[in-house]
Amino acid sequence: MRRFNTLLIIFCVFVGCSQYTPRFRSERPASERTVPERKSDVLRIPEKGLRDFERPSMRRVRSSLTRENRIITGWASFYGSDFHGKRTANGEIYNMYGLTAAHKTLPLGTRVRVINLSNKKTVEVKINDRGPYVKDRILDLSYGAALKLDMVSRGLDQVKIIILKLGDGVYHN
Repeated sequence: MRRFNTLLIIFCVFVGCSQYTPRFRSERPASERTVPERKSDVLRIPEKGLRDFERPSMRRVRSSLTRENRIITGWASFYGSDFHGKRTANGEIYNMYGLTAAHKTLPLGTRVRVINLSNKKTVEVKINDRGPYVKDRILDLSYGAALKLDMVSRGLDQVKIIILKLGDGVYHN
């Protein structure tokens, strides 16, 4: 029995580390995949007229955004000590006291101005992570950014996001 368990563990380790694990597979065949000319040329902006959590799909917009496409309104939260010192989606080490944020679709490295609609305080942050993974939220701020917006005690606030400069979407390894 002990030998069987040992073999089973070794088998699971090899299968889990193989190139055929589902995490690395693409849903589309390689012939159908397309790559934009430059990563900064493409930005996914939600459909107009719907709140963030009601949007059924996203549409592609060129980086020459119109004034109305540069503003997104919705709920924001913050994250702090649980992720402090861990890697973000773009490969940087998360600093909970820094001025960064997580967004689902904006290119990594994008600079945005966040305005807390309850007290009109503002902060400029860089998108360096993906999230939030809660249905009705559009932004996860670092603890430092939440402090500047005075939203730590409430944990959740309505914000307006103004896109200042699109990032290059590059992941740092």
